[in-house]
Amino acid sequence: MMRRNVLAVVAVALLSLNGELRARTEFFRLDDLKPGMKGIGRTVFQGTTPEEFQVEILGLMRGVGPGTNAVLARFSGGPLERTGVFEGMSGTPVFIDGKLLGAVAFSFEFAKEAIGGITPITQMVDAFAEGGATLESGPRVQVKKSMLWDYLLPSQDAAQRVSLLERVPLELRQQPAVARYGGHSLVPIATPLSLGGFAPRAIEAFGPQFRALGLTILQGSGASAAPQAAVAVKKPAATESGTIEPGSNISIPLVRGDLDASAGGTVTYIDGDRLYAFGHLLFSLGFTELPMHKARAITVFPSLQSSFKILETLDPVGTIRQDRASGIYGVLGQKARMIPMAVRMTTSRGFKKELKYELARDQFLTPFLVNLTVFNSILSSERALGFSTLAVKGRISIKGEKPVEIENRFSSESNTPAYASLSIALPVNFLLAFGYKNLEFEKMEVDITATEEDRAAMLDSIRIDRGEVRAGEAVDLRITARKPNGEIVEESYPVKIPPDVTPGPITLLVADGLNVMAADTREQGDDLIPRDLTQMIEFINNLRKNNRLYARIYRREPGAVVRGEGLPGLPPSILSIFRSDRTAGGMSPIQTSAFMEYELPASDYVISGARTLTLRIKS
Repeated sequence: MMRRNVLAVVAVALLSLNGELRARTEFFRLDDLKPGMKGIGRTVFQGTTPEEFQVEILGLMRGVGPGTNAVLARFSGGPLERTGVFEGMSGTPVFIDGKLLGAVAFSFEFAKEAIGGITPITQMVDAFAEGGATLESGPRVQVKKSMLWDYLLPSQDAAQRVSLLERVPLELRQQPAVARYGGHSLVPIATPLSLGGFAPRAIEAFGPQFRALGLTILQGSGASAAPQAAVAVKKPAATESGTIEPGSNISIPLVRGDLDASAGGTVTYIDGDRLYAFGHLLFSLGFTELPMHKARAITVFPSLQSSFKILETLDPVGTIRQDRASGIYGVLGQKARMIPMAVRMTTSRGFKKELKYELARDQFLTPFLVNLTVFNSILSSERALGFSTLAVKGRISIKGEKPVEIENRFSSESNTPAYASLSIALPVNFLLAFGYKNLEFEKMEVDITATEEDRAAMLDSIRIDRGEVRAGEAVDLRITARKPNGEIVEESYPVKIPPDVTPGPITLLVADGLNVMAADTREQGDDLIPRDLTQMIEFINNLRKNNRLYARIYRREPGAVVRGEGLPGLPPSILSIFRSDRTAGGMSPIQTSAFMEYELPASDYVISGARTLTLRIKS
C-alpha cells in the first residue's frame, strides 16, 4: 500500500512538473532569426505519435497580411520529399534551439519542394490575448421578411432564385493570403474536411461553399465506433496514451452521428488548458463553440495537386472557443454543446427510418449545417431528379420559449429536396442572425414524407353561392384548381362573414400562403427588426404554410404599421395623431383593413395562385 501511495505522489509530481515545463515553453524571437538556421518540426505522419522532421530557415517575409509576418522555410525528412507540404499539416510546431518559433501554416501552389510559411507563435498567442468577450445580445441587424418565404413556391420561372438559395446565405470569408500572382504566392494550407455518409449529389451541391471557406473535401473514414455523444470529455494527462501535445492531430466535427463532417489540423502550443492550433483561420468565426477531438492519421497521401492527411476522429478533449486569422484557440477539458437533430423519413416506398445527428452550434455555421444535413437525409432515400412531392414538418425546441413549428409541402420536377431543406434552415438562420444571448437550441425534429408524383396545381377560379349576404352569415366558397396535365380539382368550404362587418362592399381574397404574405409585405414593408427573441419566434410561427389556401375578407380603408405591427382600420382621430407634426418616424400608412382570415383545410395538392371577388354586406 505504501508503495502505491509513493508512486501516486510521484506521478502527480511528474504531471505537475510537465505542466510547468509546458507552460514555460520559450518562444524564439523573430529578431534573432537568420537565414540558414536549422530547426525541427513535429507532426503526425501515421497514427497518433508526432515525429520529427528537419527545418531550414530561408528568411522572414514581412507584411504577408495586415500587421503580420511569416517565416519562409524548407522542410525535409519523413515522407515530405514525396508529399511536400500537405493538407492537415496546418499548425505543425517548429522549434529552433528548443524554442518554439511558430506553426507551419502556408504553402505555395504546385510547389516542387516542401517549402512553406510559418506563422510566428507570438502572433498566434497575441491574437487571443483579449480573453472572454462574447457576442453582444441582439437585435443587431435588419433583415428582409421575404427571405423567409422566397423558397415556398417551386416553379420553373424560379429556377434562378432557387440556385441562389440552395445554400443558406453565409458570411463566407476567404482565407487571408497574399494577392495571387499566377500561383507564386503564399496561401494558407487548405484544411481537409472528411465527409462520411454523404450522397454525391449533396457534395456536388455544397462543395463550392466548403471550398470557398478554404476547405478541401476528402472521403471520410467516419468517427470512431463509440458514439461520440456518449464519450465524456476529459482533460488528457501527459502520461496518457495518445495524449494531446504539440504536433498531435486534432479533429473538429461539424456534424456527427449518422453523418460525419470533420475538419482536421495540428496542435501548435499548449499552455495549461489553453490550446493553439492551425496558424491560420478555420472559418474566421471569431468567438465560437466547436467540439475538439483527438484524431488518428491513417496515412499521408501524396498528390500532384495537393497532398493530404486522412484522419480518423477519436475521443473529445475540449472546445474551440475562438477562430481568427492567426489560428484557432481551444480549451481542454470543456465539453462543447451541440444541437441534437432527428430526421424521420417516410420514403416514397412506404419505408420509415430515423436519422440522428449532432450539429455544431455557431451563428454562421449552424444554418448551413442544417441545410446540408436535411438535404442529404432526403437524398439518402429519394431521387433528386423527376417529379416528387415532399411534405415537411419541423419542430425547433428553444429553451424557455415556445417551439418553432414549421409545416410545408413542396412539389416540382427538380429542386424539391433543396426547397424542403431550406424550409428548416432559413428559420434557423433568422433566429441566429440577431445574436440573442438567451437563444439556446434544445433539439430539432424534422418529419419528411415523400411521394414520387406531381402534386402541384394552379388556382383556377373561386365562386360563392350568392353576391349579397348579411354580417354573421356563411357563404359556400367553391375553389377550382388545375393540375399540370389539365385535370380539374374542385373543393368546397363554408366561410363565415364576421358579425362586426359594416354594410357595403367587401373583398374576398383566396390565395396561397406566399401570395398572402407578399400582399402584407407590400402594405407593411419588408424590413424586420423584432424587439426580442419571443417576437422573432412568434413571427416565424405566424408564417403562412404553402400547403394551405387562405381566405381573407377585407375592405379598403386606412390604417398604419407601428413598430412592425399592422394596425388596420384605425379611427381618423388616431390616424391624425400619427400624422401630426409632433410625430415623426415609427409609422407607415396602410390602405386595407382585414376583418377575418381563414386557413382552409390542407389539400392533397400544393395549390398556388390568388383570386379575388367582391360581395356586398346588406344592412
